[in-house]
Amino acid sequence: MSLSEDLHQAVASVMSAHGFGLVSRLVFAVEVVAEGTGELGLLRGSTPATMPVWDELGLHRYAVTDIEAVITATRLAGEEEGE
Repeated sequence: MSLSEDLHQAVASVMSAHGFGLVSRLVFAVEVVAEGTGELGLLRGSTPATMPVWDELGLHRYAVTDIEAVITATRLAGEEEGE
């Protein structure tokens, strides 16, 4: 099994346990810290692994738009971010 398949299976199990629907596609961005040096890196990917890069980019943009909408709504409501 590949890393993306393992992540897909793990996320699908967690989503199912919390009562969410099926995970059809998954994109991820993970900040990784090197054990020896503490150097930061970025790991990104998608499942299925054959997902075209433009579809992966579209899902990332969709997620960013959703986050921006939440931040905007929070600011308009006068609340602090992260609550």
